[in-house]
Amino acid sequence: MNRHRFEPARLLLGLLLAGSALTYVMEALGEWRVPVWVLLVLVPASFLMAAFAAGAAFAARRLLERRRVRTPHALGSMPMDELRGGYERSSRGTGEGTGPGEGTGPGEGTARGTGTGTGTD
Repeated sequence: MNRHRFEPARLLLGLLLAGSALTYVMEALGEWRVPVWVLLVLVPASFLMAAFAAGAAFAARRLLERRRVRTPHALGSMPMDELRGGYERSSRGTGEGTGPGEGTGPGEGTARGTGTGTGTD
């Protein structure tokens, strides 16, 4: 069976509707005496409680997701590291970048900031 996330609203709705059905059956058999207004309120109240549970679960998942995104995973993946790569790419005059020290083999250009970059220096 495939794993899926737990949805408390579905569980709560199922339990409440099963309880409502049991109440209707027991009242129809004459075992319980339940006022008519209670029978009419059971199903809509079940839907409302499940809706509140779904809203709470959504808010909790959203809060946890935001906390997960804001936490940096490692010190090496800081925003300034992304900028350094951009500066190195622009100094070589290429639109696409490679890592530091890559792409400057023999005949591929000059050192950073010197020469013409034609490979004839």
